[in-house]
Amino acid sequence: MIDTQMQIIKMIRGRVFDFSLSLSSSRRSSLLPPKWTSTVMDQKFAQKAPIRTFSSVSEGPKPLLGFSTNSLGFERSFVRPVLASIRQLPEVENALNQFPLSISTLDNLKRASDVFASFDKGGREHLAVQALLAECQQRMALYEEAITTIEELRNSSITSENTYAPTNFEEETILALAKVRWTMGDFHESQVLCEKIVSTYNDLEETFPSTNLHIASAMTGKALSQLGAMKSMDDAYSVRDFFRVAIKFLERHPPSENTLPYAAVLSNGGLAEAIYNIYLEKNNDVSVPINPALRLLFQGLQKTAVRESSSNIQILAASRALEASIQANLAWGVLNYEKDRSDHLSKASDYAKKALGFYDSESIIGKEGLSWVLSVVASCYHQADSVVTAEGIFKSAINKKNMPPGILTMLQLREAYNGYSNLCIQWENREKDAGNLKKDAEAIEKDLPLNWQGKSGIHGSLWFWTPGEYLY
Repeated sequence: MIDTQMQIIKMIRGRVFDFSLSLSSSRRSSLLPPKWTSTVMDQKFAQKAPIRTFSSVSEGPKPLLGFSTNSLGFERSFVRPVLASIRQLPEVENALNQFPLSISTLDNLKRASDVFASFDKGGREHLAVQALLAECQQRMALYEEAITTIEELRNSSITSENTYAPTNFEEETILALAKVRWTMGDFHESQVLCEKIVSTYNDLEETFPSTNLHIASAMTGKALSQLGAMKSMDDAYSVRDFFRVAIKFLERHPPSENTLPYAAVLSNGGLAEAIYNIYLEKNNDVSVPINPALRLLFQGLQKTAVRESSSNIQILAASRALEASIQANLAWGVLNYEKDRSDHLSKASDYAKKALGFYDSESIIGKEGLSWVLSVVASCYHQADSVVTAEGIFKSAINKKNMPPGILTMLQLREAYNGYSNLCIQWENREKDAGNLKKDAEAIEKDLPLNWQGKSGIHGSLWFWTPGEYLY
């Protein structure tokens, strides 16, 4: 049976799908105003999206772990150099085949770690398996366990008689720890960790002991940590500064392999501007133009392209994940903050359609951002008064089947429930449904770590990236 989310994407890209099966035609007619028609919106989304070819993707090694924005970036530095060696152990091969979907993956990697530690603790194979275990725990939202594993990895290397360690071992593991800490809401500790790397940058002489991407990633982590910890107007006025520092740094020290890190810092900068706007409106009742946020997002969009003929799947996936996220957030910004524009709905729909086009049956990106993209598409239909279609898409947005676990995913899922609830509030005789959906959203909010509670859905698009995610 075809997955519901894939059916939604096919419908929006011009194929047939009926979201209104659950409602009789007579009831649908009574719910909608006489002048209502979905024709304009359906035509807007049904324009055929560009067909992407994957013929070039088969060149080069396939990513072992699959693409995920939750990645710690360990695969390139720790795993690939000794892949052939560690795969000789059945536990590793079984873990890679199931990664990261089951508890048995964790058990296999723990056993493999013990095996390699028994004869070469801190050796290349032992570190590689520990890195795999941390990656798996992070993607399964087992954050405390991931921290323990990364710290054990660091200690294994330090205490080992074996002097081997990957290049930039210290920076790689510090950034991984910071990313996990940030994801679980420990913003203070995340900032402290990032500052260890940022402090090595001599801005007067433009020198640093690691690489430009490690410095830029640490700057990003520091900026994201400050944004997450924002609690006062004083914080709000200064919180965007370090995002600008990261952008300026990469302007002076541009990445050599591709422009994706630059796209990421611009995207995060745009989101920080939007979050700043939301904070001012909520706490000061001040309306702030969205233009700075949209400008940075659009600039980031221009940096997401990579040469498909010369890129591997990992880089292509990172490129498409970034573009899908930025397109969806541009749609969100235009839809909610540029309503004075006569073409705001058409413009938002264009962005949303392009974002959703990356999540087809051949998609090589993870589903972390799919709920948010579907919510934005549904909101476009909602604003066009295509309420039946909007409901169908919201139902898919709250479908938890195959939804990756994680704090940022929960934020976006909560927003999907809120959007669906708002739709039902405006729908005759759906007050009870609206109340139940609102309760579901509140339940998700309570399950969030304290420091993530009250954060907007747009926070879910922030990306604490590490260098290994954009290199191969």
